[in-house]
Amino acid sequence: MDKKAWRSDGRQGGRGTIAAKALVARGRTARRHELVPRYPRGRGVAAVATAVTRRSAALLVGSSIPSPSAERIALYTLGGRFVSFLLIYGLLLGVAVAGGSRRASTDGDGSTALATGVVAAVAYLVASAALLVVLDPNRVLTNAVAGVGSAVGVGVQLAVVVFAGLALADRRQTGA
Repeated sequence: MDKKAWRSDGRQGGRGTIAAKALVARGRTARRHELVPRYPRGRGVAAVATAVTRRSAALLVGSSIPSPSAERIALYTLGGRFVSFLLIYGLLLGVAVAGGSRRASTDGDGSTALATGVVAAVAYLVASAALLVVLDPNRVLTNAVAGVGSAVGVGVQLAVVVFAGLALADRRQTGA
């Protein structure tokens, strides 16, 4: 096999990226779209949906609109949790598996999961803070502690989902 690696512009060169060298070692040619890391999309959407879902009952009861019945509140809450479940385990896991199957190497999986966790935590914190300010603007310290604690939890949850999706894609590629 030729020892030269493929460069990102598609030509063969003496030095290339680690991802390109890994592709050449597998007997494949390196195409540009395989060298660009694919970060999962939808992590912020899933985090915001989770924030709204967790606060939906309080939003419905605490708002100025006429309060719906208890059955309606339970229905809205469960429906929101189902949508949140679909966004996290359908959209986010699916995008992570699809992005993971297109990547050249598994070197960036940890940083991808970390970036997902940070983006999800920030998106959840912003959405949760906005909702908590609307619901009860007087309890700032309690809302801040509750918001930060749950944001860390959601960030870790979504990071684990993305890491699992990338690991699943890797197992599919290697046939293990």
